[in-house]
Amino acid sequence: MLKNKSHSKISSIIGPDVIVGGDIKVSGSILVYGTINGSVIATGSVRTAKDSLIKGDIVSRDACISGKVEGHMKIENKTILESNAILNGDLSSSILVIDEGASFQGLCNTAVRKNNDKEPNDFESKMSQSLDG
Repeated sequence: MLKNKSHSKISSIIGPDVIVGGDIKVSGSILVYGTINGSVIATGSVRTAKDSLIKGDIVSRDACISGKVEGHMKIENKTILESNAILNGDLSSSILVIDEGASFQGLCNTAVRKNNDKEPNDFESKMSQSLDG
């Protein structure tokens, strides 16, 4: 298995000539070079390459985006939008790093919700409704 910068094992790879039509659920981390027309849910990290495209939502522990994402992202820990990244959608993440040259159009929530919070805020409600369908 390959390892990415955060030293977590990449268990799945979508090659540059692959087009997936549908949602993907990964137990572990995924590296995307190709196109996914659907949502990506991973227990580990989601990493996308420069010319990749995801037309759907992303839910994962961490994310490092270099390609284009047209959908919402709900990331538990850290999100990195690298210099070639294009994100058109809302983002919820504990930590956000945006490199110079990256494009982000949407709402951003970096507030960490504690387990004892009574109600989700409006942004979290919107994200949950969006991701649930």
